Amino acid sequence: MTFLNPFLLVAMAAAAVPLLLHLLNLRKLRTVEFSSLRFLKELQKTRIRKLKLKQILLLILRTALVIFAVLAFARPALRGSAGLPGARAATTAVILIDNSFSMDVRDERGSRFRQAQQAALDLVDLLQENDDAYLIPMTDLKGANDAEPTRSRDGLRNAISSMKLGYRRADLDDGLRVAASLLDKSENLNKELYIITDAQRSNASGAVDSLHIFGDATRIYLLPIGNGSALGSANLGLDSIRVLSSVFEINKPVEMRAWVHNYGESDVQNVPVSIYLNGERAGQSSVTVAAGKTEAVELSGPPKHPGLLSGRVEIEGDALDADNRRYFAFPVGDRITIAVAGSPESLNYLGLALPLAGGAINVERTSPGGLGAVDLSRVSAVVLADAAGADAARLGDFVANGGGMVIYGGPGMDRNAFNGGLGAALGIGLGAGAGNAADKSKSFSFASVDREHPIFNGVFDPANPGNLVESPAIYQMMPAAGGETIIRLSNGQPFMSEFRHGKGRVIYIAAPPTGAWSDLPLKGIFVPIATRSALYVGSHRDAFPRTTVGENVTVNLPSLATIPDQVKVIAPSGRDQFVPVRRLPGGVSITYDRTDEPGTYKVMSGNDSIALFTADMGSGESDLTQMTGDRLRSIIAARMTAPKNLTVLQSSGGDFGKSIVESRFGLELWKYMLVLALLCAFAEMVVGRATQDTVAA
Repeated sequence: MTFLNPFLLVAMAAAAVPLLLHLLNLRKLRTVEFSSLRFLKELQKTRIRKLKLKQILLLILRTALVIFAVLAFARPALRGSAGLPGARAATTAVILIDNSFSMDVRDERGSRFRQAQQAALDLVDLLQENDDAYLIPMTDLKGANDAEPTRSRDGLRNAISSMKLGYRRADLDDGLRVAASLLDKSENLNKELYIITDAQRSNASGAVDSLHIFGDATRIYLLPIGNGSALGSANLGLDSIRVLSSVFEINKPVEMRAWVHNYGESDVQNVPVSIYLNGERAGQSSVTVAAGKTEAVELSGPPKHPGLLSGRVEIEGDALDADNRRYFAFPVGDRITIAVAGSPESLNYLGLALPLAGGAINVERTSPGGLGAVDLSRVSAVVLADAAGADAARLGDFVANGGGMVIYGGPGMDRNAFNGGLGAALGIGLGAGAGNAADKSKSFSFASVDREHPIFNGVFDPANPGNLVESPAIYQMMPAAGGETIIRLSNGQPFMSEFRHGKGRVIYIAAPPTGAWSDLPLKGIFVPIATRSALYVGSHRDAFPRTTVGENVTVNLPSLATIPDQVKVIAPSGRDQFVPVRRLPGGVSITYDRTDEPGTYKVMSGNDSIALFTADMGSGESDLTQMTGDRLRSIIAARMTAPKNLTVLQSSGGDFGKSIVESRFGLELWKYMLVLALLCAFAEMVVGRATQDTVAA
């Protein structure tokens, strides 16, 4: 027997009050003789004996009345009803069900998740009308601490049947803490936690926490799902992907790299890996991965249309389909407008080269002095060809806000004026020149070219990685200090460098696009340098953000005055939500915290899509290896003050019902105690009246 309100047992001391009153009534009194009493008959001894018996009976009834009343408020209960009539003690049950996507694995009994749902439905059948129950999915613990219990078994069944797989990792320790919090709030005698899980090893990857969060009154039932038959199945997972390209053009391949991990126990050969753009397969490769290893695979595919494109990388189906794809998104420009300012000779050479970009560039020519009249809001990039550039602060702001710039050094550029003006605004400093254009017997050549740079993506033949391009003869040059070197000359100085300023990029080339300092315009490398540099800085926009399901993401929006104070975010399932826009000096952005599903999310301003972002599942659920039974029990038992209250149920259905029922406190006795207290009060009233009649007689 136990008591639900044991602290009220201190009131049991009140049972001594009737005894004290009885003892006080037995004290000896001094006898005073009255003359009138001499005529009374001596009381019969039998009547006196009956009176004493009735007084003892009253003492017993009054004491029992107090005892039964106190017991009723202390709420005694028995484990097991033993066939007694009455309601079973109320139960608070927390059903913690693993709905992570690893539960989608199938064995001979079907989907593990369907097995878990059936086990949960069987548990609901064991609940009675006065029981409280919580249903907690392990992938969605947010807000579970504030959940309210339900007594509707039909409601529980509907909730279990409609539960869906989640895409976050199921964390066993987090689930135990939530369950302990809910049970601590309950005043019911029976406190039960049911854990239905596939016992995946990654669900408890950390060290075992030994903090006891479950008291002696809590009983925990563990229902492992899955018999391990799927462990030998080959399961590949896309651990991560990376967008390698930085310039996104129509009909130009977008380069990707994907990392494929083999979580199975057998090697896999030539598994197809595909890249999809806007739902259409754009490229494919294959990969061979040894058991337990990770391999990288290169992919590429050309976008066919301009705009905001979404894509995914996907591998063929295996034991677990949910981890076979990852998503990405990027903007594809249609045609950019650039302003070119420079000497007439520079404009002539660039005017011949830039149209060779296949119509991707619209050129507006101007003199260096006329650059101040150009509306920079209409152009994506500015090319300064052998010109220092006026209005340095304006050009610096243009680049900082996302614009691009290509600068060619040359005899028309005053080094000191540049360093004190535009160079200071952009964070670029020009060093002392090298060489002498008047002496063409001495020249510098290309010593190294960064072929992996996005500017040269697709320019060189990958089959001949060691074949250098024909180098121009550089007679004189003016190098820039710092930045990322793209081309280095034989004198060790950088010829072509990249700089970052704010959101924009700057390419600096140490010689003009004329014959003044080199024969660069006469070489085949000139057209790629001229066109792709302008495209790189002008159409460069990073791929849209990627995040993990369940994580917050910040998305930078185009700095447009037409963006409202709220934009609509549409999830892959079609669910939409309005999100406030943050306007800061560094730009316009939103923060989104409902990445509950994998796929591509659209950011809408009115009817226009202005940005995309993607969410992928974490890789923690891809490892299907199950924990050993001892390991799983030790993790849970370490959180209990009474590990003997942990029971592992090996099967679902009615087989485990008996062991659960027998372990509960089956009968609360407060109603019986209250009835006995009322009976004692009634009997005391009857006996007390009879005693008064006897005394009167």
